[in-house]
Amino acid sequence: MDASTFRWVLIIIALLLALGIYLYGQHQARLRKRSAIETFTREEIDSAFIEDEQLRFELDNLNQILKENESEENQENLDEIEINPARDIQKTPYALPDPEIHVPKLLETKDQDRLVNYHLRHDDFCLITGEEANSAVQHAGLELDAEGYLRYTEEGGNSFQVASLSEPGHFLEIEQLEFATQGFNCFIDLDSCENPRLAYEAMLKKIDELVRMLNLKVYKPDQELLTISDVSAIREQLD
Repeated sequence: MDASTFRWVLIIIALLLALGIYLYGQHQARLRKRSAIETFTREEIDSAFIEDEQLRFELDNLNQILKENESEENQENLDEIEINPARDIQKTPYALPDPEIHVPKLLETKDQDRLVNYHLRHDDFCLITGEEANSAVQHAGLELDAEGYLRYTEEGGNSFQVASLSEPGHFLEIEQLEFATQGFNCFIDLDSCENPRLAYEAMLKKIDELVRMLNLKVYKPDQELLTISDVSAIREQLD
């Protein structure tokens, strides 16, 4: 056998060995795969699938039940909530009584015909703070007298006084933080006034200043609003 023929024989033997090894490996792989499949039968596969579907169904069903229960509980809670209980209750309407207007002792025994007397206050009886009152009083040029009332005096003795509409009626504590008043009681004592007509005009001027600064309204002692005709009538009487 020559060398060339011997080489071809060796090549053919090597190819056959390689092919045999490859085929043997493929055969072993198929056996392992078949063995793995046979250990997990179709019945077991179907059973696992069914159990998974049942579990999913039960979970979905449970979620639905929980949602329905939660919805019912929320509805019951909402039914128990009362947004505005008083709206559905029929009550007899009533108005709070107006605060009592304080009359200072200086005016209690005085003949009302000998007084010109006006009340300056909010229409809803809202209190005026001490800070507001003190600022307005100083701006209007009113001063405290010995009795604690406010007084305005012009040259020639034309003057009027101001009492508080709240007890105790004076303004001695007007600079304190806790001071508050329902308003001002501006009055002229005709028996002690040298020139009532000039004093009245001065009082009207200062009343206008206080009303503008504190957004007040002017009332007569009977709590009726003061009108222009009322002012004209007083002017005629004082003349």
